[in-house]
Amino acid sequence: MSDEKKIEKEEIKEDTIEEIEEEEKTEETEKIEETEEGEESEKETQEDIIRQQEETLAQYRDKMQRMQADFENYKKRSEKQRSEFVKYANEGLILKVLEAYEDLERALEVKEDRNLREGVELIYKKMTKILEDEGVEEIETEHQQFDPYKHEALMTQNSEDYENNEIIQDLQKGYTLNSKVIRYSKVIVCKK
Repeated sequence: MSDEKKIEKEEIKEDTIEEIEEEEKTEETEKIEETEEGEESEKETQEDIIRQQEETLAQYRDKMQRMQADFENYKKRSEKQRSEFVKYANEGLILKVLEAYEDLERALEVKEDRNLREGVELIYKKMTKILEDEGVEEIETEHQQFDPYKHEALMTQNSEDYENNEIIQDLQKGYTLNSKVIRYSKVIVCKK
């Protein structure tokens, strides 16, 4: 074999080796590019997932804050209702006591037996103190104008001594419990 042929063969081998190496480089470059594209699309997918999860988290956080505000409002409403219930819980009892209270008041009007009167006066003063401590007050009617929120007109009369709509007589006393009317005053009203 001649030297020229050997050189040619070696050149061909070198060319072939270079071509193979170039092909391998090209294949590797393509693989790297495919991998990078896959990673980029994977990054985009992960970013989408993260964005969706953040939106979901924000929705849950908003919902939780609303529920917390609703719960706080519920607690305030419940506390207010409970305090009003406690404030007026004795209303039925006080209405019953008022009848006995008024009977004692009528008994005090009898002036025959002095010892009986003193005992009844003591009871009357005690009951007055108890009712005042509980927040019970008598509704004023003397020389007052008729107020349908405090008084119940049982009759009307024409009288020169009183103005129109002025209360002439109190037939049954009315009472308030902590400024709430628990029994209306039954009255006779002047109508001209």
